[in-house]
Amino acid sequence: MSLSDETVFSKLNSLNETQEGIVSIAQWVMFHRRHAKRFAQLWFQRLKESSAPRKLNLVYLVNEVVQQMKARKKEEFGIAFSPIIADACEAAYKGSPADVQQKLRRVIQVWRQRAIFDPDVLDGIDQRLDDVDKGKSSAGAGRRLGGGIGGTTPAELTRLSGAQSKLNGQLTHSTIAFGSASDEYKKYMEAEAIPPPAVYVARLSQLIKTLDIAHAAVSDALSSRKELIKNLESLLETNKTALAGEEAQLKEVEDKKARTEDVKKDVENMLLSGMMDDKNGDTAMRSTTPDIEPPREVEALTPPPFTEEPAYQESGPFSFQQNSPTKTQPPGDLLSSMLQYGNYNKTTAPPKPADNPMAGMEGLDADVVAMLLKGVNNAKGNGAPPSQPQPMAEDDDDEYHP
Repeated sequence: MSLSDETVFSKLNSLNETQEGIVSIAQWVMFHRRHAKRFAQLWFQRLKESSAPRKLNLVYLVNEVVQQMKARKKEEFGIAFSPIIADACEAAYKGSPADVQQKLRRVIQVWRQRAIFDPDVLDGIDQRLDDVDKGKSSAGAGRRLGGGIGGTTPAELTRLSGAQSKLNGQLTHSTIAFGSASDEYKKYMEAEAIPPPAVYVARLSQLIKTLDIAHAAVSDALSSRKELIKNLESLLETNKTALAGEEAQLKEVEDKKARTEDVKKDVENMLLSGMMDDKNGDTAMRSTTPDIEPPREVEALTPPPFTEEPAYQESGPFSFQQNSPTKTQPPGDLLSSMLQYGNYNKTTAPPKPADNPMAGMEGLDADVVAMLLKGVNNAKGNGAPPSQPQPMAEDDDDEYHP
């Protein structure tokens, strides 16, 4: 006897919280134990769409079915519900009132006491419910700290969370549908004995419907997966664009900071320079003691050494003491030496016989020779002794005339 989805949903919708209603539908479900996997899939789908009280009734229905089948040593429904029971309990527990959550906890405790499911399955259920409780505690603590610090999910991650949750639900649906379709295909297509044609056609028609359901479930999961990947890529691209902009902003801030530091250093140097100038000006204004002039460098007053040279006699009314031609200093040096020391030696030679008035005058200037001859002639005419030669005044030029 075939079992349509509409019939299953109709039975589940008629479920109420009374003991009689739950037991009657449980008997109907156990009668169709060959479709245990398909029923588990439809039951989970209906549970996710129901309200909190109806979710509790659906859990009560599964509890009745699996316990009755366990007592009869039939494992069809236990095997069918084991992959999805943890997700189903989490969906029924999350968002339900506290009294409903306590009743769900009580059902799970009974399953553990009576070993309805494997310990791993039961541990997974407890872990899921504990995670829900921890999530509520974290959210409450965030609100107490001032509006959900750490408990508010960004909009981008909210979309991702919704897409991931949708994918998880559809994966569960597709897994059940795919497993059921594979089992039926193996049962009908790989059987050793082929039933009569009329029965075989009916079974193949049912297999086609099961494969269509599995196809739709897997397609939905695939679409959800693509949607999640698209959201992830969009989020990644958005963050890459934001990263480029933030790197440019960081570079701009660093440049502005470096320029500001340079300007600050320049202003500080200007301030220090101005303070030093003001300090120096104040010191100069306050100081009344003249600066002490450093001693000047003065050439030593020791006269040059005097070397006595032999004088020679000259045939004329005058005699001159002269140095050797090789030892004579230039007239300019002699003049500067006498100006520097303020004194010079004057040597007057004793008069000699005037045999030749021109004797000894070789090399003298014409004006000097004329002057000397005039003095000689005057002395002869007047009979007076010749006067001593007077030192010559210095001309404006640097030449010294003896």
